[in-house]
Amino acid sequence: MRVLIIGATGNSGLALTRMALARGLDVTAYVRNAGKLRTLLGSEGSSPHLTIRTGTLGDTAALTEAMARQDAVINAAGNATVDPDFVPMVHAVIGAAERALGPGGRLWLFGGAAALDVPGHPVRAADLPVIPKVYKQHVHTLARVAETALDWSMLCPGPMVPSSSGQPTPGLRISAEIWPVEGPAPGRLFRTIRILKAFKQRMPEMIVTYEDAARVILDNLQPAGPYARKRVGLALPVGQTGTKPQGY
Repeated sequence: MRVLIIGATGNSGLALTRMALARGLDVTAYVRNAGKLRTLLGSEGSSPHLTIRTGTLGDTAALTEAMARQDAVINAAGNATVDPDFVPMVHAVIGAAERALGPGGRLWLFGGAAALDVPGHPVRAADLPVIPKVYKQHVHTLARVAETALDWSMLCPGPMVPSSSGQPTPGLRISAEIWPVEGPAPGRLFRTIRILKAFKQRMPEMIVTYEDAARVILDNLQPAGPYARKRVGLALPVGQTGTKPQGY
């Protein structure tokens, strides 16, 4: 299977690239600096299954050409918390995918847990007025990709951290469209307060690793799968919690 990974030198992109190569997939990495990627990959950088294409998300022609003849595209470029132009960046990827892959083309994107529906409520945490605007950006990219005829999926984890073992976590909880954890309990508090309280309390359960995200995406690369045109939530096994990365 031929897969394009955009942003392969980032934390998520590097985990995806390594795991895809280990699975024997034909990987094309789209990066700004080929030398940086080879350094990060070490011996894996000489794999016959790896092709490196250089360019930026603003280079429409290069991005579209890199996507041509791929079976699936994964966008791991951009970070909503640090990139002020995150939404235009992702929109550029979506537009290029429409041109290069056509209707039914397989595309994976990254979002955030706030873009998932709240269990038992017709609302997303990102829709609440008190949620920081930075987390609402995923709603804008979701709306854009939902307008397309692509076979897209959006992974919506909580904060991500490196795996201490280098391996994904066994027994992850995976959900479609809604939180992968228990929703707000019924009560007399205002709905917004209950949702925010539950979201904060449950967040440690949704702190997964870059390797966890990579495994879920690579396990679901085929078109028309169970997460086609859906948001995907991730959580640690029941009873486990993670620690937020520094600066989050």
